[in-house]
Amino acid sequence: MFNYKGSFIIEYTLKALTGLRIGGSKEQFEIGGLDNPVIKVEVEIPDYDGNGNTLPQGAPYIPGSSLKGKMRSLLEWLNGNVEKMIKKVKDDKNIKDEKKVDKAGGACTCGECEICKIFGTGDAERVKELAEKGIDFIPGPPRLRVFDAYPTYETLKRLKDALGENIFTEIKTENQINRLTSKSNPRKVERVPAGAEFKGTMVFDVYKDEDKDLLKVVFQGMKCLEDHYLGGYGSRGSGKVKFKDITLIWRPKEYYLGEEEKERKLFENNQLNEILKNLSEKLNTL
Repeated sequence: MFNYKGSFIIEYTLKALTGLRIGGSKEQFEIGGLDNPVIKVEVEIPDYDGNGNTLPQGAPYIPGSSLKGKMRSLLEWLNGNVEKMIKKVKDDKNIKDEKKVDKAGGACTCGECEICKIFGTGDAERVKELAEKGIDFIPGPPRLRVFDAYPTYETLKRLKDALGENIFTEIKTENQINRLTSKSNPRKVERVPAGAEFKGTMVFDVYKDEDKDLLKVVFQGMKCLEDHYLGGYGSRGSGKVKFKDITLIWRPKEYYLGEEEKERKLFENNQLNEILKNLSEKLNTL
């Protein structure tokens, strides 16, 4: 039975170890302009960090959808969900052959595995099927919410000192060479420079006692991401990141109701390895 019990708040800093490129939309075509601009805030955000600082228009950020989607993809490979989807599609005679690759490469929709419970199923028909078995089979709402991550004030200051006023990115020129004719095909790629740091927050809701065990999977996804890449051009050196200064806070439902029980900091400014090593012990104290 579902019964909201509280939320885990995961606060972190994400550092770009190499140039970071998460694509944005190109508003207009310019001769000699950028082929691949990064995503940026369209309007300035006052007091964006809670310290009275303003995030200027044009500053780059990391969309929560990019981070959440990448973590889910890596976890589905890690936990064998991709293999299950391929087998399911191959055995399903109701799916047309031309649609099988699209279906097999999509996110898991079983509604029963850890990944679906954490990130959601995205398949209303499957949820309906599970509901027909009984309320205990319904996966419930997605447990994890990932918010946009914004550059720290220190990062903005460092970029300003290095690049100039309201310049937050670098231009990386790449050149594709034809191996037979030696003809070049240059392109310009915009990236956030290495060393930039972003502050972000994730919220993990708990509806059942066993949901607490799923929290470890979230940290495993963060760990996988460190050895992969975020954004585009990962095979060309972009997008290597590292999580640091991670704080894990438990806020029971009494916290939101204004009753006596207060939030508890289970970890403060820790690294991923330490959290993964000691998480079970900390959860047993709740």
